[in-house]
Amino acid sequence: MIVASGLRKTFNAGTASAKVAIAGVDLAVAPGEFVAVIGGNGAGKSTLLNLLGGAVLPDDGRIAIDDADVTKTPEYVRAALIARVFQDPMIGTAASLSVEENMTLALLRAQQRGLRRALTGARREMFRASLARLKLGLEDRLDTIAGDLSGGQRQALSLAMATLRPPKLLLLDEHTAALDPRTSELVMASTVALVAEARLTTLMVTHNMSHALDYATRIVMMDSGRIVADIGTAEKQGLTVADLVDRFRIKDDRMMLNRDGLP
Repeated sequence: MIVASGLRKTFNAGTASAKVAIAGVDLAVAPGEFVAVIGGNGAGKSTLLNLLGGAVLPDDGRIAIDDADVTKTPEYVRAALIARVFQDPMIGTAASLSVEENMTLALLRAQQRGLRRALTGARREMFRASLARLKLGLEDRLDTIAGDLSGGQRQALSLAMATLRPPKLLLLDEHTAALDPRTSELVMASTVALVAEARLTTLMVTHNMSHALDYATRIVMMDSGRIVADIGTAEKQGLTVADLVDRFRIKDDRMMLNRDGLP
């Protein structure tokens, strides 16, 4: 269980450029849930992921993983529990290392050990099996330098690295947004398969409404640093992209009314 309660975060607090990014968020995610987080630019989606992952610490509130308080735990310590795939395909991999060396780093996360000693035959077979599920031919390119891969292949490699040692929580930060439509669908299909196979608890920030509807078990809408709607599996059935857009408009209108102090 992932539980966030009373989260608040303001950047540049006390200055003229102060920005309230998270304005009181309560969120509980059950084991195995696949939650899509949607909202407009500046809604607080990526900041929420940064808070959960430890890249940013909250001003107030608490974050717990399996009842363990990790609110003030540094990002590098949380790396043993939380894996993340970013929007930029170049961020999640080391360009100068080979595919198998990148995967070894992911496997030995939070451990200190040389790459050469860690690259055993058994582990290479493990890497091949993991990459084969992605259906992008990476299982035959273990010796290829990551910098020579396409953006889609590097993003798929990042996904394989993030799930090689199943984390307590997988964070996907618009991980298909920078890819062409065909590659985006391939990476998304691989994501769904890996998440289902390992029963990973997942939060996926996305602007792709179809992905949210088709693949997530639950949809959370954010606006102005708050969660304004939480749509479960049953309620999600039968909804269309147009329905979601209409809900955004309704929520935006209500939030505007609330800010103006109107009923």
